[in-house]
Amino acid sequence: LYAAKNDYCMTQDIAGANALLDSAGWKKGGDGIRAKDGVKLSILYQTSTNAVRQDFQSLIKEWWSQIGVETELRNLNASVFFGGDPGSPDTFQKFYADVEMYANTFDGTDPQTYLSMYRCGNEPKPETQWQGENINRYCDPAYDALLDELGRTGDVAKRGELGIKLNNMLTKDSYTIVPLVHRGRVSAHANSLGGVVLNTWDSELWNVADWYRMD
Repeated sequence: LYAAKNDYCMTQDIAGANALLDSAGWKKGGDGIRAKDGVKLSILYQTSTNAVRQDFQSLIKEWWSQIGVETELRNLNASVFFGGDPGSPDTFQKFYADVEMYANTFDGTDPQTYLSMYRCGNEPKPETQWQGENINRYCDPAYDALLDELGRTGDVAKRGELGIKLNNMLTKDSYTIVPLVHRGRVSAHANSLGGVVLNTWDSELWNVADWYRMD
């Protein structure tokens, strides 16, 4: 219902990316790094300290190097990165980097609450002690208007259309969010427990009322 058909990004196009940067005037120097008007194409890419995330960082840095982008990798202790200390410059809420990576999803099947995080004015700022859900600082009055319409809409099919439009505004239209993977989740239960049905959209306990002990 809410799934957007924008999977074109699954095809990697290094040559196309190089051509796009060439046409935009970003020229490679002797060190292979692009520059324009005296400014190097250099990116600070941060995330929390985690072996899997560091592997992702290294892989993406390698891909970016193939198109002339210089990348500085930074990883921070998760208790600091996600801690929300208003006095720390290293929280993901402050976003003192060009790119940052973290897990970001929602429970349930209706995305309205999740999409509402990106409303104008919901960004972390000094006045809120750097608290706020709009980490990306995305702001578009047209997006907010569609959010309001979604909140007034009860028809399921129409909600699906609005949800897809809002999703596309955050992804393929602006690249505010660049999805990488949907992380798998591992769950185990005793062989003697019946009625266990895993649910992608909720915790393992979503149907605990239906569980039973098998003989």
